[in-house]
Amino acid sequence: MRNAFAIAVGLVVSGLVVFLLYILGPQFFTFPPGANPMDPDSIKQNMHLIPTGAMILVIVAHFFGIIGGMIASTAVSETSLIPAYIVAGIIILGSIGGSFAMSHPTWSVITGIIAVIAAFFLGRIAAINKMNEE
Repeated sequence: MRNAFAIAVGLVVSGLVVFLLYILGPQFFTFPPGANPMDPDSIKQNMHLIPTGAMILVIVAHFFGIIGGMIASTAVSETSLIPAYIVAGIIILGSIGGSFAMSHPTWSVITGIIAVIAAFFLGRIAAINKMNEE
C-alpha cells in the first residue's frame, strides 16, 4: 500500500513541477496571436509559430518533473525504487507521446527523448541517494 501511495505522490510532484515550468513559458516567450499556451489544440495548430525557447522549456519541465517525481516517490516508499521507476516510466511515456501528439519538430522530439532518458538516470541516482539517507 505504501508503494502505491509513493507512486501517487511521485506523479503529483512530477505533475506540479511540469505545470509550474509550463506556466513560465508565456512569462518569458511571446506566443503568436491566437495561440493559447493552455489549450493543446491551439498549440498543435500553431506549433510552427511557437518560440524555440518555449519548446526548450517544455523539455526542461519534463526533465525536472521526472527527477522530482522519482525523489518524492522514493522519499515516501523509503525501501524500494520500484515506485520511482514507475513514475519515471509514466512521465517518459507521456512526454514522448505528447511530443508526437502535438506535432513537435523533429529536433524537439529527439532532444526531448534524450532529456527524459537522462532524467531517468539522474533521478535514479538521486533516488538511491535519498533511500540511503533514510
